[in-house]
Amino acid sequence: MYDFPKIDLHLHLDGSVRPATCLELARQQGVTELANLTLAEMADRMRMQPDAAEDDFSAFDTPLMVMQTAEALTRITAELVEDLAAQGLVYAEIRFAPQFHCQQGMSQREAIEAVLQGAHQGMERHSSIKVGIILCAMAFGPATETYTQNVETAHLTGEYLGRGVVAIDLAGYEDRLPEFAPIFELAHQLELPTTCHAERHVDQCVPFATDRIGHGYQVADEPALTDYVIKDNVPLEMCPLSSMVYGLPRDGRHPLKRLYDAGAPVTVNTDNMTVLDTCLKREYDICRAMGFTERDLIQLNINSARAAFLPADEKEALVAKLQAYL
Repeated sequence: MYDFPKIDLHLHLDGSVRPATCLELARQQGVTELANLTLAEMADRMRMQPDAAEDDFSAFDTPLMVMQTAEALTRITAELVEDLAAQGLVYAEIRFAPQFHCQQGMSQREAIEAVLQGAHQGMERHSSIKVGIILCAMAFGPATETYTQNVETAHLTGEYLGRGVVAIDLAGYEDRLPEFAPIFELAHQLELPTTCHAERHVDQCVPFATDRIGHGYQVADEPALTDYVIKDNVPLEMCPLSSMVYGLPRDGRHPLKRLYDAGAPVTVNTDNMTVLDTCLKREYDICRAMGFTERDLIQLNINSARAAFLPADEKEALVAKLQAYL
């Protein structure tokens, strides 16, 4: 089952670290808070707990503690590419926030180059997959608090665009989205491909005119937004299990199914493989429970191919490869 080529467009690096690697790095780096954990304890610490609040990002704190060196970032990225290739993915976009990796002296530039090196290593070892890197600007509190770091991220996205980096994203909290308009104004000036996390406040990110929207569940409940994503062909990077952690239904009432049936350009992704204990197969199983057929799942991957931050000829090649399975 699911033996067709797979694509993941919304996948966080820090949320997809192997627990065994996190433990080994903690011991090598002398991170005392983590070094004495068992592997089971480490894995549990890196997963979102069932009763976690919607704005609880604590599961990411543990991997970030060991992701403060170039060597660690390169290894973790290469291993993630390996894991994705083993799951049958032919293309993935891995995103991370360079500013989160500067706690021990590394610069954003150095963090980006380390991740790009890991991506290159992973693709060299596994020629069946190609990956692109999305750089995340961050929304935590007032936009003024991260403005300097976010501007730097935008400029670095432009510098490394076409060299492994494929787009810029805004991640974090949604409660002050309009304040981050200047970051997208800069991104457009730099002619950067863009996406933005927006689950329940999609209306507030529409003025950003991003190429894609991360999650986008609100769209299903507002006809004007549904019309917008269909008419303007704005793909939604939807992550079924991630949404269900916060209470969205697992059946045909889920926004993903309703939007797919309406003809919206929806895609299926994992969000965070370790934090959510998921993979595309698990996401597809959830989709099947909603009423999706295997043919629908192939079509969802065709949507992903068309939405990918890739040159037109590479998109067309991916679409043709997937259409052969219909």
